[in-house]
Amino acid sequence: MAAGSKPTAVHFSLIGFVMLSLILGVFTYLGWKEYIELRDGEFATTQAQLQQEQQSLTQLVAEVTEMKQLLGHPVDDLGGAGVDEANTVHYLVRNDLSNYGGEQAANTVTATLSAMSTRIRELEEENATLQASLNSNRDELLAVNTASRNQMDEIVQSQESSEEQLQANIDKHDEVLAEKNAEIDDLVTEINQVQAEKEVLRDEYESYRRESEERVALLENRIDALSDELNELKKVSFEKQDGNVVAVDNTTRTVWIDIGERDNLKPQVTFSVYTRDHRGIGRGPEDIKAKIEVTRVLDSHLAEARILDEQLFRPIAEGDPIYSPLWSAGRTEYFALVGRPDLDEDGESDWELFYEIVRNAGAKIDLVVTDEGDREPLDAKLSARTKFLIVGDMDDPAQFSGQPEKVAMAQAVNNQLTELRDEARLYGIRVVRLNDFLEYIGYRNQQHLWQPGQDRPFNLEYGATSAGVDEAYQDRTSSGTTSELFRQNGTRTQQESSGQTSGLFRGGR
Repeated sequence: MAAGSKPTAVHFSLIGFVMLSLILGVFTYLGWKEYIELRDGEFATTQAQLQQEQQSLTQLVAEVTEMKQLLGHPVDDLGGAGVDEANTVHYLVRNDLSNYGGEQAANTVTATLSAMSTRIRELEEENATLQASLNSNRDELLAVNTASRNQMDEIVQSQESSEEQLQANIDKHDEVLAEKNAEIDDLVTEINQVQAEKEVLRDEYESYRRESEERVALLENRIDALSDELNELKKVSFEKQDGNVVAVDNTTRTVWIDIGERDNLKPQVTFSVYTRDHRGIGRGPEDIKAKIEVTRVLDSHLAEARILDEQLFRPIAEGDPIYSPLWSAGRTEYFALVGRPDLDEDGESDWELFYEIVRNAGAKIDLVVTDEGDREPLDAKLSARTKFLIVGDMDDPAQFSGQPEKVAMAQAVNNQLTELRDEARLYGIRVVRLNDFLEYIGYRNQQHLWQPGQDRPFNLEYGATSAGVDEAYQDRTSSGTTSELFRQNGTRTQQESSGQTSGLFRGGR
């Protein structure tokens, strides 16, 4: 029983906990009391500061209100984010500065008032100067008015005294005017007479001009006729030959001519062949007996040509001269063309083919008249370098009745021909028909080895050599019967006859 009354660890723990709780309670009370005293002091200080700031704010609001009254805009909002800008003091003041400040408006009210004050002083000084000038002008005007009144009085007095003299002057002027009117009437009559004489002279001049033009036209026609007649009688050559035939092979219809690479000769150029006793190369087609086309240029002065056309009873011979107006050694020939170049006689213009023929020969066309009657180039004229004026097919405007566009084009081409003939007469340029020109150059329709502008293949598909590149060589020997002389037996000797003939040719039958 005595042992049960002794203190245990639980008792000590409980005692310690109670004491610790008492100590913590004491310290907590002391800390809370100190905090309350400190907070009460800070609250008193904050309340004093708040009262002071409230007084300052009240004074500031009063000042702002007074400033708004002073600016004339006692509105509630000064301006800032979330506020209607159009109803704020800032906006209204800036608007006043812009509206009333004018050129003196600045960023601030003070600067604007200062600028306006300076401008007011300047205007006052200027106004004072103008007022002084106005007073001076008023004094001068008063003096001038006084002088004017004095002068007016003098004029009135002088006018009263000079009325009689004025009336005398009027009477004298009327007499002079009557005399001048009489002189004018005489001059008008004389002018009418001169005008009538002038009309007579004009009629006489027009009649003389028409007669002169008719006389000149008759003389020009007579000159042309006499020139043609003289040329026909004298048979003067217009050109010299371009070269000569040096060899002929009638079997292969091949000729060789004495012009070549040094003469700037190119393949496909055609020439006309003349007789050696010709009456004038390039004069007329009657002396042309054949046409040839260059196929190969062999040497500096040697070329091979193909016979395109040849007269049966006048074959080509060595020494025959050749000629083409399109080609000249070392020189470019120029030509003009009016009318339709119908080379194949199908009624259509063959412009591309004609240009190809000219270009292949190294010549140039410096003037053409299109089918519409326009010159190309527009300002082109015949010149001393123009060799021939070539006249192609000309349409008669009368054949296009009811087709005004074609009538106008045909008439335009004919008008161009008339103008170009006159230009050719001035420069001494020869006018030739297209058919004669084609004869001169040795052109033959659809008979050439190759025609410029013709779309036709020229590979030797049936010749002795391969038609394609690297194609294997094939035997293209004809399957027909040939003469023994030309059989491929390697001997090329004539075979002897067997002596047997057809029964039709046996003797005695």
